[in-house]
Amino acid sequence: YFMKFLKIPIIALLSLFVFLSYVQSKEKSVIVFSVEGVVKVVPKGSSSGVKCIEGMALNAGDWIKTGPNSSVVLSFDNKADNVVKIEENSLVIIKLDGYFKIQLLRGEINAILENVGKDENFRVLTPSVITESLNSGWGVSSDGERTNVVVFDNKVLVCGIDNEGQLKDKKYWIEEGYQRKTLKFEDPGKMKSVPKKVLSWFKDQVVALHLSKLDSERNVDSYTGGVSEAKTLLPGEK
Repeated sequence: YFMKFLKIPIIALLSLFVFLSYVQSKEKSVIVFSVEGVVKVVPKGSSSGVKCIEGMALNAGDWIKTGPNSSVVLSFDNKADNVVKIEENSLVIIKLDGYFKIQLLRGEINAILENVGKDENFRVLTPSVITESLNSGWGVSSDGERTNVVVFDNKVLVCGIDNEGQLKDKKYWIEEGYQRKTLKFEDPGKMKSVPKKVLSWFKDQVVALHLSKLDSERNVDSYTGGVSEAKTLLPGEK
């Protein structure tokens, strides 16, 4: 069901520091943390795509498309505390409009959010539902008509979208270890449990993530003289 834990090469980690001060200065951008396979970015206002590379800054309105057996991890802060992995055969738009962070048109994304600000929510727009969360771990998949939201850690709010593109009034919680499926223009379905091994697997990956981060920081320190703000991620449900 799941892709293996993604480990970032040291060279890729080092490349992030070149862009770090640039990303810090741009309020409305995210950084490409890692890339696997074929991933294209269509910048806002452009009609042609460019190769997505590690360290690239992405801005509101940029499109991202992943090919077969390909994925990209995006960091929504300069310490990679809030990270989203876009899985294979997916199409998303970077939003950063003050309400939504990202829009999933089709495919799958998975996230570990560890440091969402007290006065903000991490919101994702999909064709049939909106997700809203604070610090949490979750996955969202959509085929354009049906969206499934799985919560690995903490809890997430979801809200349906009507046929005029407006949010419905009622919001629904998804607790840790549960999922809800939502058809286009309908309310989210009933919560259904996911296998316990899914939660156990996720917790193992979080532990591995932090251990790997410590190792990466030690290795990067040897190249940078002690300056390190890097992190490795991310699991993805299949």
